[in-house]
Amino acid sequence: MLACEQISTLLNSFLRDDVIKSRIAFRLPAPVAACSTDRSEWRELKSTHPWLKLPEEILAGARSVIVFALPLSHEAISSNISGEEPSFEWLREYVAANEIIWNSSSRLASYLRDLGYRSVPLRPTHDFDISSLRASWSHRHAGFVCGLGTFGLNNLLITEKGCAVRLGSVITEAEVEDSPRPSYEYCLARRGRSCNVCMRRCPVQALDDWSEGKRRCYERLISIASRWKDSLGLADACGKCSVGIPCALQVPK
Repeated sequence: MLACEQISTLLNSFLRDDVIKSRIAFRLPAPVAACSTDRSEWRELKSTHPWLKLPEEILAGARSVIVFALPLSHEAISSNISGEEPSFEWLREYVAANEIIWNSSSRLASYLRDLGYRSVPLRPTHDFDISSLRASWSHRHAGFVCGLGTFGLNNLLITEKGCAVRLGSVITEAEVEDSPRPSYEYCLARRGRSCNVCMRRCPVQALDDWSEGKRRCYERLISIASRWKDSLGLADACGKCSVGIPCALQVPK
C-alpha cells in the first residue's frame, strides 16, 4: 500500500515545477487526500447524485482515488473581492491553475502506471453536459468523500487552505492509504454560526436557490469568458462567492 504522505510529497513536487514556470504565487503546498473505492460514501453519493460515475465506472479495477487542491494566490483572492466583475488576476490564475492541475495529474498517473498500476487523471473542468449542467465526475464530491474538506453554502469544498482553490483527481488501481475525514463541519453556517456571507456576495443571487440559480451562474460565466477569450483563453470564472469570506483562505476558527 502506498502512503498518502508519499503521494502528497510527489504531487506537490510536480505542482511546484509548473507553479515556478507560471510565475504565480500559488499557496503551496497543496492539500492532498486519498481513499479506497470501497469507502461507503461513494455509494451514498451515487444514490443522491445518480448522474455521477463511481471510480470503477471510469477505471475498471480502480482501488483508490486521489484528490488535491491547488490554492490560489493571495494576490488573486484580494484582487477579486471588490466590484461585480472578476479581476484579471483571478481569471488569469483560473486558466493557469487548470493547466497546472492537468499537467500534474497526468504526471502522477504516469508515475503510478510506471509502478504497474493503471491510472487515469481527470480533467479539472469543462467536462459536463451543457443542457443539464451536470458532469459525470465531481472533484468537489470526490474530495468530500476522500476527506479533503467539507462543503460550504457556496457549494464549494472548504479545504485546510480554504475554498479559494482549484481541484484535481486521479483514479488508480494502486492501494493508497485512506485519509481521515473531517470530524466537524468547516462551514460556519453549517456549524450553526451566523455567516452566509458567500450567498450574499453572488452578483446574480445564484446561491439563493441553486436548482434555478446554477443556470444564472453558468450564463454569467459564459458572458465573462466571451469578454476575455482573446487575451486569456477560456476564462469562464467568477469566484466572487469564494473570496471576502471567512473560509476563503483557511478553515474558519
